[in-house]
Amino acid sequence: MTPNETPSGTRHELPALVTGLPAILIVFVCSGLPLIWMAGAVIFASPAVRAELHINAFRAQLLARTLAYNGLAAVLATLMGLPAAFVLGRGRGVVARLMWVVLPAALLMPSLSYAYGWSQAARLLRVFLQNHIGTEFVQRFGLTFAPAGPADTLRCIGSLAGWLWAVPAVLVGLSLRRMDSSIQQQALLDGGLLRVTLRQLLPSIIASVAIVTIIATQEFAVYEPTGISVVATEVRMVFDTGAVSSADNPIAGPVLTGLGTKSPDQPARAAAAVATAMPLVLVTFLLAILVGWAASRSSAAETITIPTWPPVLDCSLWTMLLTIALVLVNIGIPVAALLRSLQEPLSVGRMWVTFEPQVIGAVLVAAIAATVAAVAGFSAAGRWTRGLLLATAATFLVGGQLLAIADIRIYNRPGLIWAYDYFPAPVFAYFGRFGWLALAAGRGTWTRPWQELREMASLDGASTLRTATGVVWPLAWPLLLAGGLMVGALSMTEVPATVLLFPQNPQVLTPTLMTWVHMARYDPMIEASVLMMAVVLIPAVASVLLAALSLRLVRRLADQRLNRDTA
Repeated sequence: MTPNETPSGTRHELPALVTGLPAILIVFVCSGLPLIWMAGAVIFASPAVRAELHINAFRAQLLARTLAYNGLAAVLATLMGLPAAFVLGRGRGVVARLMWVVLPAALLMPSLSYAYGWSQAARLLRVFLQNHIGTEFVQRFGLTFAPAGPADTLRCIGSLAGWLWAVPAVLVGLSLRRMDSSIQQQALLDGGLLRVTLRQLLPSIIASVAIVTIIATQEFAVYEPTGISVVATEVRMVFDTGAVSSADNPIAGPVLTGLGTKSPDQPARAAAAVATAMPLVLVTFLLAILVGWAASRSSAAETITIPTWPPVLDCSLWTMLLTIALVLVNIGIPVAALLRSLQEPLSVGRMWVTFEPQVIGAVLVAAIAATVAAVAGFSAAGRWTRGLLLATAATFLVGGQLLAIADIRIYNRPGLIWAYDYFPAPVFAYFGRFGWLALAAGRGTWTRPWQELREMASLDGASTLRTATGVVWPLAWPLLLAGGLMVGALSMTEVPATVLLFPQNPQVLTPTLMTWVHMARYDPMIEASVLMMAVVLIPAVASVLLAALSLRLVRRLADQRLNRDTA
């Protein structure tokens, strides 16, 4: 039985259509409309805008530089994630269980705040070396971290790697955890355990590098404050100024203003921005195809059960210690640098009074986005429709900037002021950016253990709607709610889409942070960053715990099926 069919075998059952209709409508509004606009912007572009699609020497260098910087960040993130992957995949005890919470939650930290933390760490290092070794030493080895210099570029690359290292850790860890341990036991006897294990994990490692590269290329806020030119910063410059992206035209200034105004040249600027980003978008889709190939070859896709492994295959002590050290470096250093850079003592009361409107606005918008995502997830779990994941994955791959530009052009009209000047437009952008997570959670309820439950319900005469309300939703709510909460948490930390969607009502904190990120040392920026990190941890940790609860439920269903097959 395919996911499109109802348990009773009918394809046009009215309750089934009603059950799946919310997900279809939400995906069409949040993903379908922006994709249609982007396609039209390229197809019907003016000759001047269409010229932006040609790859000249500058564009080739820009694309190569973007892929080189972010590809290096992906490789570093994967190398750092491998020890943690062995802890997640072959670890036992409190530390391993704690890492399953810490690493995914750390991935949801605001990239803007995280990068600013590392910039403060670089500043403190420079001051320390100047005071204890001398200015000549700092200048000789390029440790002044001059804007757009080699040291500053490496800082940006390291910031992205330290922020995204949890992606390969989790992906490779899941692959290792679901791997057939008999092959590893034989490799252990032959003395080639590490070599055989890495060969089995190679598809997951390739997928991790590709995924981190895709995410890193979409984060312009790490590079822009010091003037490093990559595709993402050029796209923002083109949409901000309307100028042609070229070697003679620097990236936009530090403060973003006026993007929400109804200027007559906005259609041309939007189309030019899409054309500027198109080469990278094509490369991104090629990387996504590589991820799909690697996922099909990965052992993580072979089974949904999690088999046990003998104690001899437990992660080693050095991988456990190295993972703890990496957590302290990648999370502890930027947070400690932020706190150390404060010129006034940290005051929670002052922070709340100063940023209360923006924090409440961010939480409100994120809560609405999470609710919309949860509705889509529950609807998809009730009746799955082909193409939902494909559409949301496409809007995720094009990036937050193009998605925000598309929503601006769609809703920045007199009759749609209710959507553009208030929370609907950001919510549409956030779901289009991260809604695939909620839909993936809904699609997870169509795997084998859940399918058997649906078939049993159909034998009892239950309709699609009755199966959803009486069987699937009561059991799968932790997974579906986790998908919604994850979308809400990521909505609070999304930078590319948020800074372009201006003005916003209610106000959120990210645009304010973006105006301060260029300052070398600024207490309001530091306090707002720390506050945002603390706030986003609540839904982040909750989503991880709910996902763990749903995984336990899936294992229980798989064990029950195994017991029935054995009997």
